[in-house]
Amino acid sequence: MLDGEGGYTVWGKLLPASKSAAMGGLPLGPAHNVRVVRPVKRGQSLTWDDVAMDTSTHAYRTRRAMEEMFAPAARKAA
Repeated sequence: MLDGEGGYTVWGKLLPASKSAAMGGLPLGPAHNVRVVRPVKRGQSLTWDDVAMDTSTHAYRTRRAMEEMFAPAARKAA
């Protein structure tokens, strides 16, 4: 279980937006009370597919809408 920004189990690394969008990178902000659903190697960037989260939250819906609005080509190419 991830405890989000400022917690003990999460740390972040900066990636260019185009790379993060292309790989389906999980943003650090919504990574609170998120369950990791498959093994992740130390230092590996998490993707949306690596976690299970409450998709009904305003934060989740807003983030996904932003990704669609600002990076639709990158998401479709991934």
